Amino acid sequence: MTSTPGSALPRFGIVGWLFVAIAACAGDVADEAPPAEPRDVAGRTPEAVGPSDRRAAEQGDAGAQARLAEAHYLGTGAAQDSDEALRWARLAADQGDARGQGVLAAAYNTGRGVAQDYDEALRWARLAADQGDAWGQSVLASFYVDGRGVEQDFEEAARLLRLGAEQGDPESQTGLGMLLMAGRGVEQDYVAAYMWLSLGASGPGIDSSGALDLLKQVMTPEQISEAEARARGREAGAPVR
Repeated sequence: MTSTPGSALPRFGIVGWLFVAIAACAGDVADEAPPAEPRDVAGRTPEAVGPSDRRAAEQGDAGAQARLAEAHYLGTGAAQDSDEALRWARLAADQGDARGQGVLAAAYNTGRGVAQDYDEALRWARLAADQGDAWGQSVLASFYVDGRGVEQDFEEAARLLRLGAEQGDPESQTGLGMLLMAGRGVEQDYVAAYMWLSLGASGPGIDSSGALDLLKQVMTPEQISEAEARARGREAGAPVR
C-alpha cells in the first residue's frame, strides 16, 4: 500500500490530498508522498444547543452532553471552548455516546485542548466509528491513509469515508472525493469524485476549488454535467451513487 491524505482544518490536510490527486491526474502517482498534518473536523455542523440541552447535560443525559461538546469544540451554537468541549465529551463518551467519542478522537488527533496522543485518538475513533459516528469514521480513515498506528490501507480508508459521506458529512465527502480522484483504495472515477467534492464543498472551512478545477481539466463537459446532476440528486435525496 502507499501514502497521503486531506481537507481543511488540521486532520488530514488538503495539501496532502491534492499532492496525490494532482499526481494521479497527471498519470504520475509516486509510491511515497509526504505525510500531511492531522486535521480537525471542519465540515461538521452541530445541532443548535440551548438552555434545555445544558440542563439535560447537567442531569447526565449523554446525548445533550455530546451536543454541548460538539458545539463548544467547533464554536458553532456555543462559545468555542476546548476545556468545556472536552469536559462534556468525556462525560458523554464514558456513557458510550458515539458523538462524544468522536469529539475526543478529533481532539487527541490534533492536540486541540489536550496533549496530542495518537493512541488515544485511535482508541476513541474506533469506538465512535464502530457506532457509526462520522467524526470517528473520518479520523479513523486518516490513520489508515497515513499508516499511523495501523497498517496503511486505502481501501479501508475509502470504506470509512464512504460511510461518513453517505451520512452527509462534508469532510468525509471531500476525503472520499479525493481518493476517487486519485484512484487510491477505489477505482479512479472522476465523475464520482467531482460529485462528492461538490457536495463536500458546502462544509465550513472546506475548500475543494483546487481539486474541482483540476478535474475540470481532465473531464469532458458531459462528465461534468453528469457529476453535477448526481450531486443535485443527492441533495434532493434521490438514490444516486
